[in-house]
Amino acid sequence: MSTNVLALDIGTSSVRAMIIDEEGNILHREQTRYDVILVSKYMQEQSPSEIEKYFKDTVRACIENAGVDRQSIKAMSFSSQMYNIFPVDINGHPLYHMILWSDSRSDEQAERLSMIYGKSYLYEATGCPLNSMYPLSKIMWLRENEQEIAAKAYKYISIKEYIMEKIIGEYVVDYSMASGSGLFNIHQLEWDSRALSMIGISEEQLSCPVSGAAVFEFRNQELREELGLPSGIKVVPGGGDGPLANLGSGASKEGVINIDLGTSGAARVLTSVPVVDSEQRMWTYAVTDHMWVYGGILSNVGNGYQWMIRNIAEFAYAKSFDEIFDVVDKKLYKLPPACDDLLFLPYLIKCRSPYWDEKVKATIYGLTHEHTLVDIVKSYLESIGFDLFSLVNIIHEQVKICPDLILTGGLSRTKTMCQMLADILGKKIITLNMAEGSIMGAAIFALYGIGVLKELSFEKELAVDFVYQPDIDKHISYQKKYVKYIRLRNAMYNIEL
Repeated sequence: MSTNVLALDIGTSSVRAMIIDEEGNILHREQTRYDVILVSKYMQEQSPSEIEKYFKDTVRACIENAGVDRQSIKAMSFSSQMYNIFPVDINGHPLYHMILWSDSRSDEQAERLSMIYGKSYLYEATGCPLNSMYPLSKIMWLRENEQEIAAKAYKYISIKEYIMEKIIGEYVVDYSMASGSGLFNIHQLEWDSRALSMIGISEEQLSCPVSGAAVFEFRNQELREELGLPSGIKVVPGGGDGPLANLGSGASKEGVINIDLGTSGAARVLTSVPVVDSEQRMWTYAVTDHMWVYGGILSNVGNGYQWMIRNIAEFAYAKSFDEIFDVVDKKLYKLPPACDDLLFLPYLIKCRSPYWDEKVKATIYGLTHEHTLVDIVKSYLESIGFDLFSLVNIIHEQVKICPDLILTGGLSRTKTMCQMLADILGKKIITLNMAEGSIMGAAIFALYGIGVLKELSFEKELAVDFVYQPDIDKHISYQKKYVKYIRLRNAMYNIEL
């Protein structure tokens, strides 16, 4: 009997479940979508109990519909959205909605921590720039603004810890999710006592840090039977969606950069030692006791397209991003990239790496009556490429990188974006026959945890979908436009109205 695993991804927009064999083949998949609760412009939440229900429904459907021998499913592992946090009481009941990565209500707390303690210690110890994205400042906000709730808080946990506690009966957190809190010492692989003291909580109020490859028993037999899972199935924590995307996309070797373009975006590379950027532009998270991930995050990628679909009339008919890209393909991409000076600073949601600017806003510069809506879309696409160019260059300062880049995420399925990135970066872009990097990374952890895989990668190489070669002439033109883009970005940084 072959060995299969159940890989799970608890994302911002959906829960996904896949049964994957030991060679990395997807045997079955299920997905349940849900929404973000927009409390205000700065507050974005989700309900842990609702996601728990969607999780159960998705797993149950996957097992029932897969058509595989349930006894062949030997382990389950998790990928999860990062940077979310909420308190639970001593019985494990949520006391508050889950505060998401995109929530910026704790801007003032992050700024105050910076003024009181400075930024250097926290960054050097935890690998996290001091920013409202991280649970460190979110917990501080809860303790200051929801004092009755904070007084009842037994633990502060992420959605993955919440689900796992229902399964294994204890609170554990893998190193990568812990690293994404701003409270975890990436060198000692334990909670940082000084960081905890800054926000007034104890180590006992957080989960126990463990390797993502640690193996646990499925102790809740009633839940196991409800989900249709076999007896004896092992539970492996896995990791955060970002680090797992590198493993699952084949970028598991040191120096191979994975660019991930979904709702948000990132450029990441795995390293054998923790990398600390002296200018605090990037982050570093632990993955295992011998592996770290170094990279940066962009807040404005696929969500910008959603904004365009909702607000730009020419694309109101579009049912998918592919239709928008089809318009761009036909109308614009064959024009020289530097044919005009239209620039788009894409900060519809706050700017993360490498500037970590909480105040900068989206800006369209150089707009004239001759421009069309498609020109605006193209300038937005270019801005994503320019910001990624900055991230790749910073990674190259610290890490010896391979010449080829692996591109994953929903936007990797669009030829316009892929070719544009190759031209802007001046590097070969490789896309794969699957866009499931994070959940494949969870499968790798499951198989590694139970000893089927000897390394954190599948033995066979992943199938390449397409290789995009850079057009050198366009690259030169884009470099000139990139200089103007950075000049505009720096000018906007200094403007106060």
